[in-house]
Amino acid sequence: MRRPQLIAARAAVLVGAFALLAGCTSSSGDDTGGVLTPSAAPSGWNAQELAGVQLSTPADWESYETEPPSGGGADVTAAGMKMPLGPDGAGGSVYVVTSGSPTRDAKASSANSRTVGEATLGAEDVVEEDLTWPGADAAAYLAYEADLPMPSGDDVRFRYETLTLDLPDGSQSIVTVVGPVSRYDETGQHDVLASVTVGE
Repeated sequence: MRRPQLIAARAAVLVGAFALLAGCTSSSGDDTGGVLTPSAAPSGWNAQELAGVQLSTPADWESYETEPPSGGGADVTAAGMKMPLGPDGAGGSVYVVTSGSPTRDAKASSANSRTVGEATLGAEDVVEEDLTWPGADAAAYLAYEADLPMPSGDDVRFRYETLTLDLPDGSQSIVTVVGPVSRYDETGQHDVLASVTVGE
């Protein structure tokens, strides 16, 4: 993986790992829905299974090597896919971490991801929302933007979106998509997140 994609992927891994591993108090809230809606993938995309989660990606995305967060236990799995680099040298990815024995619920894990994003990346324009998601007992959505340094010395603005799902078997999956804001809609990263299905 080239350095710009590595930076974005490592940041996604960091946020997902801290959400699973850092301690914080569980809480619950009413579902509001609206920011992210489950939807079928665009025609021509490839179906994938990453760490037990089904989703779809554009045909030119490819898998990259990743490992579960250290200290997460034997029941934590992780997998990722990356998109091609753009003209600015920036890329993006989807990263999934699933834990068989999470220490907090989806809402608390999502709140923790926000805290980590603000502390480590300087997250801005933050959006948080509780969701209803097919196949999940509970779901939480988080989005924010952050500037990441590129090898050229320039900063590129990246968008992060995370869907955290509490599953009926007691496990929890955290799906994070990240990519440059300038091409985020064009490359369909929001659609990757919207294509997530569980329990099928």
